[in-house]
Amino acid sequence: MKTRGWLILSFFSIFLAGGAAFLLREVPVLQIENTDRPGRLLIRTESAALFSFSFIHSMYLEPATEEFEVGEGEAFILRGVRTQSPAVAAYYGFEEGRTYYPVDRKMNSFVMRLGMTHAQILSHGNQRISLAELGERGDRLEVRVRRMSWGRYLLSSGKKERG
Repeated sequence: MKTRGWLILSFFSIFLAGGAAFLLREVPVLQIENTDRPGRLLIRTESAALFSFSFIHSMYLEPATEEFEVGEGEAFILRGVRTQSPAVAAYYGFEEGRTYYPVDRKMNSFVMRLGMTHAQILSHGNQRISLAELGERGDRLEVRVRRMSWGRYLLSSGKKERG
């Protein structure tokens, strides 16, 4: 009977240690935070995962999409810009008349404003999320990739902070 008690105690200890290790393991998270008022979105991601922002360019009122890749650590890389508008292409510094313009720009974060007339759409995997739910028109959104423990991510993503 004593052996069975130690066996159960050992199994329970291993189970707890495994759970603690799982909850403490760091994972990359795409974070979009409203810097003007409460509003934040956290999305669990992976290194080398792709995400994009589709929007109507504020100056030329033409559609564009910026495509990104999650890098190592807390960095991400602008991989390309899609647009059929020569004016939007010229805004980014491109001159050729194509629809896709490759870029290789490493970033730690960037800030964009919520659209005044059209919502920006975040695409990540099979998710498409309107950023309009994070605040009011014209609010600044800071985009970054963070590394956080599974436990902190689960606690943070459970209480959605949206404007």
